[in-house]
Amino acid sequence: MSPANADHASRARAVAGAEWRLHLEEGRALFRLAVPIALIALVNMGMSVTDGVMVSLIFGTDALAAVAVGSDLYSIVFYLGAGVLGGLAPFYTAAVTHLDAEEKASLVRVGWMTVCLLAIASVPIVWLAPSWLKGLGLEAALLEQGRGYTQTMALTLVPMLGVMLYRTILTAAEQPKVFLRVTLAMLPLNAVANYLLMTGPGPLPALGPTGAGTSSLLVALMTLAVLVAIARRASNGARPAHSARACFDWLGLIAVIRIGLPIGIATVAEVGIFLGATLYAATLGAADVAAHTLTLRTAGIAYAVPAALLQASMVRMARAESLEDPRHRHSVITSSLGLALLCGTIICLLMVGVAGSLAASFFDESHMGLKAAKLAFGLLILLGLIDLVGGPGSATTGLLRGRKDTRTPMVYMLVGYWLIGAPLGLYLCEVLDFGVTGLWTGLAAGTLTTTLLSLARLFSTSRQHR
Repeated sequence: MSPANADHASRARAVAGAEWRLHLEEGRALFRLAVPIALIALVNMGMSVTDGVMVSLIFGTDALAAVAVGSDLYSIVFYLGAGVLGGLAPFYTAAVTHLDAEEKASLVRVGWMTVCLLAIASVPIVWLAPSWLKGLGLEAALLEQGRGYTQTMALTLVPMLGVMLYRTILTAAEQPKVFLRVTLAMLPLNAVANYLLMTGPGPLPALGPTGAGTSSLLVALMTLAVLVAIARRASNGARPAHSARACFDWLGLIAVIRIGLPIGIATVAEVGIFLGATLYAATLGAADVAAHTLTLRTAGIAYAVPAALLQASMVRMARAESLEDPRHRHSVITSSLGLALLCGTIICLLMVGVAGSLAASFFDESHMGLKAAKLAFGLLILLGLIDLVGGPGSATTGLLRGRKDTRTPMVYMLVGYWLIGAPLGLYLCEVLDFGVTGLWTGLAAGTLTTTLLSLARLFSTSRQHR
């Protein structure tokens, strides 16, 4: 080999080595960011499970059903609002990357205005739900029994939207561990407050199931107060110098809502398809419902991983976009998709490995229990496949959102789940008589469609960014 060729080969190896080091460094950054985000999701799930279990144990199944209506409606409205606030993330990440204190302060003001607008629009919807839901055919007695809980959850929306604002800001600044520590501290407080307010020991009034909603309100207010105190201490009372940007940025508000509203709609569409699947599964046999319930609970835990990778990918891509560095963009894409595929593969293998034992341990050995376990075994394996294809899809959605591309992923979500997944699932259930397995096959098809469309969008726009 000539000296010139040897020198060229040496330079090529050096470039390749530098690329791999960049990918590994980006992968570690994504992992460090995603882990606390996933833990936050699990802690929040723990609070929700705690509320449901305590209401059921203390007051019975009827009370649980009564509060479930208000809880589900609250969740849908909150997810929409949280998605809108998520539109702040790429802008705040850019401000953090450029160390622009004035822009960060302006974005915080925009965030609080967004919280106010969302609260004005959403609180009446939940507060009046026991009245307007009667028109949709829900049982009036059930709605009245849960009215107190539903209305306290309507008030809880206000501080929780503020909490979501700080969660968005801390995640965008790649500091989710701060939020995780606060959330962990509130978990036992929520359980204690539930018991005290529901049962009313000593001089405290017994509020019944409404006490669970009141507890959520108090914990949300305390969480928000702690986050505000942490934010003020971090700023050390400093205020950016007066400038034109010290005035309220109405154009910034419009931009955040324009980016965030599709995120909220997409989130509700994704949550809604699983809520719809649960309502439909209730019309099938008892074994189908039982198998679906186990699979859905397992899916809720497993989903914390791709959801965390989505947010981490969004933040890292927003950072790369603000730096206008093509190599950094490419590294974020490669690392995000690689990490998502790795995590999806691990989850899939775990599902396949534990499906039999998990299904067997969850149900008894009666005829119905054995039938449910058999169905759940297949559904859990199907869930593993959903996670395998859905992980890269979630990361891709995050990458697109980091580029402020949110409307197209929203359309893909609606097409994948509602135009393909839902009709296919109903066809397999009703026409081919696949039961709940057909329902989950439709969900898998919707996930695959959404992932493929999102990947095509990502790679086509990536070529334009070169």
